[in-house]
Amino acid sequence: MTSVITSFQEQRYVYLSNVVNADQAAALSDSMFDLHATGKTEKDPQCPLSDSIYNAPALDQLLQNLCAPLSKQLGLDLEPAYCYARIYRTGEVLEPHTDRPACEISGTMTLGHSETSAIWPIYMGKNETDNVGTSVKIEVGDLLMYHGCELNHWRPKYKGEWQTQVFFHYVRKDGEYSDH
Repeated sequence: MTSVITSFQEQRYVYLSNVVNADQAAALSDSMFDLHATGKTEKDPQCPLSDSIYNAPALDQLLQNLCAPLSKQLGLDLEPAYCYARIYRTGEVLEPHTDRPACEISGTMTLGHSETSAIWPIYMGKNETDNVGTSVKIEVGDLLMYHGCELNHWRPKYKGEWQTQVFFHYVRKDGEYSDH
């Protein structure tokens, strides 16, 4: 068993470096701003200060392309559910939560952030009730994979200008949530 599989099984999350290169991440981040400029993003109640989009074409393609390599790295047979992306804005807070069944195995990737802002970390709890957690700073192009329905996760108040983030959601092909 690889260290990635072991870490994912024991911690219930694992950090994967250099999943996409800096140029790819920048292009995806720019595409999010293009979608916003053309009115294709929306506000959602979970993060009302930010701009969000479901299944943006380039990000959805990446969700599909990552499925087989992630299945191998994590030792799971995954099936894509959906992707979601946000342009986080100043003052945003992501309250502690666990995810719905379609987010059984989730990943979050930083695509970009303003030059004047540090990367905004995510906090991962040890279970669904842990509100202390561990701070994880996800560098541009890196991916944090986690058990979305099992681990509480959140972000404190954002003090930067903007940060683009994409979430990839998968289910286990033969798992409890395979119908999602």
